[in-house]
Amino acid sequence: MNRFDHQWRKLITLARQAREGNDPASPFGFATRVASLAATMPPASPWIGFERVALRGLLVAAALGVAAIAFDYSNIFSGQTDEYALTDPVGEILDLS
Repeated sequence: MNRFDHQWRKLITLARQAREGNDPASPFGFATRVASLAATMPPASPWIGFERVALRGLLVAAALGVAAIAFDYSNIFSGQTDEYALTDPVGEILDLS
């Protein structure tokens, strides 16, 4: 029997032993404790949802960047030069005239 089952059976046994009562009154000072707890808690940030999406977007962008580098790795370090990168476009146009 795992720990959850043991705790569940213990909770059921305690619930069966509890007396039946309909006491709707809250304990003394309950409202004060709830109000003070609410006053001391920091306000919820409206950016929590955006932070999750932004972090996931950052991870996806990083993965795509690594994939782009990995697929183009052979072209970067192959030593072959691009002939279009070595030509001077302005000089080519001036030579035509």
